[in-house]
Amino acid sequence: MDKKGKATLSAMPYIKGNKKRIRALIISLSMFVVLSYGVSYILACCMEPFEQACSEPYRDMLLTSPHVVIDEYETVDEWSELATKEVLKCAAEIEKIPGITGTLLFREGRVRMKSVVGETSLPCFLMDNKEDVKTLMDYKDAKLVSGRLPEAPGEILVDEKLAKNMGDKVLEYMSDRYYIVGQCESDYYLALGMALSSENDINLIVFHPDDGKDYGQMIKDTGIEIYYVMDYESQHKGVMEDVGSLLSVERLIQLSCGIMLAICLLVVLSLHIMDRHEEWCLMNSIGFSSGEIYSMALRELLFCFVMALGIGVVFSAAEGIAFDKLLCAPIGVHIDLFRKSTIPVVIGVMTAIYGCAQIPLFVNIRKVCTVDAIE
Repeated sequence: MDKKGKATLSAMPYIKGNKKRIRALIISLSMFVVLSYGVSYILACCMEPFEQACSEPYRDMLLTSPHVVIDEYETVDEWSELATKEVLKCAAEIEKIPGITGTLLFREGRVRMKSVVGETSLPCFLMDNKEDVKTLMDYKDAKLVSGRLPEAPGEILVDEKLAKNMGDKVLEYMSDRYYIVGQCESDYYLALGMALSSENDINLIVFHPDDGKDYGQMIKDTGIEIYYVMDYESQHKGVMEDVGSLLSVERLIQLSCGIMLAICLLVVLSLHIMDRHEEWCLMNSIGFSSGEIYSMALRELLFCFVMALGIGVVFSAAEGIAFDKLLCAPIGVHIDLFRKSTIPVVIGVMTAIYGCAQIPLFVNIRKVCTVDAIE
């Protein structure tokens, strides 16, 4: 009864009396949520670890190599010594640029890193002294968790995620004279250590705040000639060029699944609505208007969609945890369980399906008549 004492139609009697049909509809809808989340998570397993490893470390630093010319030298060791002095002079000039907070000289090695699908290589920062090793660790908030810090040439410290990721093959791209002496904990796939005397690839780490400024261009504007700049923008662009197309694949799969689900559900809903024609005519005969019957049917559908969304979220969370335990954790990669990019897609498709369901519902409501008029 409403406030005026008039009987009202509730959606719950039909829902309680037709549990099997309602359950089938809810499960069908919730499977779309689970499928959308699964597609998003699996593709993220291919993309996010590379972005975390290849671009995120450069939000507050960049790598570069000043161009130096050494005309007279007799041995490679002499060239390295003279070149190091010239690079340090350039570093002193770079540190004068407003915003730049420091520099470190390093020699570059490469370590292996893989995702659930695909593999890449990352810089291994090889320092000339253990003080610089500690400086970089402090800057990246890395904490020693096992073993010890590098102290002698050839000794390497790796992030524990990277150690789990590649195991004994992590240093496969480097000289066999390098070996791991400890593991650290950091937000990145960090690898650093002490350079062998044979390393003559001289580079600079340039520290700066994460404020969006183009510090690479600011270095060039000083007149210092550099070979390259590896910063967040360039690294992020590179990752997107390599795996960014997977975002389009994700959207295409979700859209295709949504369209197929919408077609199937519209067929099911049409049959469901047609089966209830006589029931609605009886309601009309005892005094309920077409508008009241239509409102009741809408609430029934809304109940199914809300329940499907809730159940889909629960099963998606379980799905994400299972993927993390079985796919990601064993290789030391972390994927965010909360897939915020999937939320608008799921809500958009569910809303579209709910809207499309109004078509057969509206058509059949217009055919509702009293029992006397059915014949």
